[in-house]
Amino acid sequence: MGWVIALLVVAAAVAAAVVIVRTRTPKPAGSASRGPGDVIAESDLASVEPLRRLQVGDVVGYEGAMLFVRGRLDFDEEGYRWTEHFLDDDTTRRWLTVEEDEGFEVSLWRSIAAGDVEQGGAGDRDVIVGGVAYRLQEKGSASFRASGATGTAPQGTAEYADYASADGTHLLGFEKFGSTWEASLGQPLQPWELTVYPGSDGPAAGAGPAGR
Repeated sequence: MGWVIALLVVAAAVAAAVVIVRTRTPKPAGSASRGPGDVIAESDLASVEPLRRLQVGDVVGYEGAMLFVRGRLDFDEEGYRWTEHFLDDDTTRRWLTVEEDEGFEVSLWRSIAAGDVEQGGAGDRDVIVGGVAYRLQEKGSASFRASGATGTAPQGTAEYADYASADGTHLLGFEKFGSTWEASLGQPLQPWELTVYPGSDGPAAGAGPAGR
């Protein structure tokens, strides 16, 4: 009987050692736990950091165009935050969305008329615009604060409904800052597609409203 107990003690010790070894096995280099905003390759940080710090008065270069940052909206939905930046030049008006969810996400948007929506509407499961079918991804409401030229109140609450095409290359968004839904089409971008120039000169005088 004594030898059975001895064997059980040895087995328990071995099992404990195995557990200790398994829990203390070091992670492979570079696999340390990271927060949502840190899942970006080190090589991309040079593109990401300027977008994180983007402010009114900066300039964004995209596909040969130089777009001034005229306004900024900071959203907060129960602790989840993202920003929208109003960009323009002499001929172009866009909204640039920057958010960190399961990675660093950047998308560029342009407003469309309500009549461009062929089927469905804000909050519906499926919407068709320009022959492209979009599926609802999420909807809700968030508080916001505005700075610069945004066409919104200085602060308040906005409702939203976000959609994407099946392959994720086309985006559709609805936002409501008052009584009317506004629709926009967007496209996801890689941070390196954009170049940020700090706005030492600031935006040109007389910039028009954002058109919301």
